[in-house]
Amino acid sequence: MEQDTYKFKETVSKIKPVPNLHKHNQHSAELWRLLKDAGCVYFGTVRKWTSVFQLSNFYVAVHHFIDEAPIDELIGKETNVHWSTVLSEPEYHSLAKLIEELEGNLQTQCSVPEQTFIDAFQRPYNVHLQSPKHKFMLWFRVSSNLSFLLEVFFTNQQIPPYGVNTPIEWPYNRVQHASEYESQSLFEITEYLVDVEPPPKEAMTIQDAIDPQLIELSREAIKRIFKENEKVVIAYSGGKDSSVLLQLCVEFVLANPMYQEKLYIISASTGVENPIIEQHIRTMQSVVTNKLNQLFINGFSSDRFTIVEPQSDQTYTACVFGDGFIPPSATFKWCVERLKVNPGQDDLLERFSDNELVCQVLGVRSAESSNRSKSIEHHFSNNFYGVHVLRGGLRTAPPIRHWTAADVATYLVRTPAPWNEEYSNHNLINIYGLASGMMECPIGAIIQNENDAVKGCSGSSARFGCWACTVVKEDKSLTNLVEAYPEELGPHYKMRRLLKGVQDIRYGGCTGYYRNRGGFSTGYGDLTIDIRTILLTFWREYNLPLSQIEVVEIIKKVKAREIPEGLAISHRFWGFRQHFNENIRLALADTYSPSFSCKTYTSGKTEPND
Repeated sequence: MEQDTYKFKETVSKIKPVPNLHKHNQHSAELWRLLKDAGCVYFGTVRKWTSVFQLSNFYVAVHHFIDEAPIDELIGKETNVHWSTVLSEPEYHSLAKLIEELEGNLQTQCSVPEQTFIDAFQRPYNVHLQSPKHKFMLWFRVSSNLSFLLEVFFTNQQIPPYGVNTPIEWPYNRVQHASEYESQSLFEITEYLVDVEPPPKEAMTIQDAIDPQLIELSREAIKRIFKENEKVVIAYSGGKDSSVLLQLCVEFVLANPMYQEKLYIISASTGVENPIIEQHIRTMQSVVTNKLNQLFINGFSSDRFTIVEPQSDQTYTACVFGDGFIPPSATFKWCVERLKVNPGQDDLLERFSDNELVCQVLGVRSAESSNRSKSIEHHFSNNFYGVHVLRGGLRTAPPIRHWTAADVATYLVRTPAPWNEEYSNHNLINIYGLASGMMECPIGAIIQNENDAVKGCSGSSARFGCWACTVVKEDKSLTNLVEAYPEELGPHYKMRRLLKGVQDIRYGGCTGYYRNRGGFSTGYGDLTIDIRTILLTFWREYNLPLSQIEVVEIIKKVKAREIPEGLAISHRFWGFRQHFNENIRLALADTYSPSFSCKTYTSGKTEPND
């Protein structure tokens, strides 16, 4: 067996625990009284509802659901294992006594869901039980007003989980009254404040006509762009703004054939695009390419309208199921860089040389949102061009920056596109009508700058793009489109609900420790194998696509990260590959070894030996 040592490292945490829950009720007050009477040392509360305690040599985390019901699908199937079989040794006496007190006084019985700890525990001997991230999870359903998950961390570690650091005084007197409290000023609630921007006030009304001067201003801008640059790249997201931009540019080069060789179009497919939008973009790629090939003097090759995709090891599924990334939130938009920024930049670097003067044309508008307005002002101000961050010789321009949503809608309806007979603008307008209130997530800003992309995915409005987007609190466009396309989008809607729920650490989906260069530090941590197994189970049940290469990448990542850290990888997790592609099992027959060869863990404050 391979032997090694992983250390716990004390680091400065940005997590600020507070003295109490966001609120208490009668049942939670009784729960806390029982914890205090059992001798638990209190370390504070994070994210409103998660409190950390120490009992003897063990850390205990309690995730509260007060006056709300947890999402059943994220709890996992109940096993026939009784908690007493796990805590039968004398060293666990204090824990066993606590659970007995909780069941007796709260008049409920806890349940033990499927989890890797049980998988490892049921083997004759398994060193995975020593993993610093291993925890034993028990669910309590007390009443309609209180459910909670109790987690026990077993290893003799020297730092507590979830970012707390030192014991604090029990807020017992405040709990006794079971009154509701306001959140503390120290509590970092930013991760939940997704709707930081008021809903956009723009309306996609269709007017009789657009101000001719406005159109002329944009046409003059486009003319200048084609005259002053060797190549012009239209950033096309499939939405209304980029569609207007594409049509204006095509109309210009049709009227001025000498510029046709300069036109290029780039779009992006994240792998989790709304299927309706994905189909729309693919259709546009086909009809536009065919039409321009007919109309342009020297034709228009298919490689001039490209749809970029993330690298196989950077896809959404590879990052969530393989790396254990928590689904993107307002403060952790890891998706932007991996799914759009990098693929777009790679394409630009590969397609155009350093010696060429290239302009990427963006369909961004100041009126779309306050974030978009600030971004445009920051990059362009009164300048015609913006400097692209990727390299010199590459710049940007926003020819329709002064248009309103009504201008955009009116243009698309009143002005037939050159490919109108094959696929008219009304198809896009119908999608917007069904989605109502949907905003466009522009590919241009995303490829140009990650910060702008993050802003582009902020706000309370639904986004025109990824069905799996968990950055917004509620995806209004997906919700509305489900009514029109229940069979096509119903499974995506259900899966997004679970992905959004996983952002909540109360489901035990986070390991409780942050992986830190061979050691472990205080923090929320990454997604556990247990929650990833649950998500994959529903991904399969909802018949969502997962390609063979994505399955391979997931397995490679788990093999490279979780197994060396001593985590038991359940047969329930490995089994997912057989359901997506049986051939993968044969291709990766040596990936999983039942021997569970792994490393032994001890606690400490020093760096591990190389």
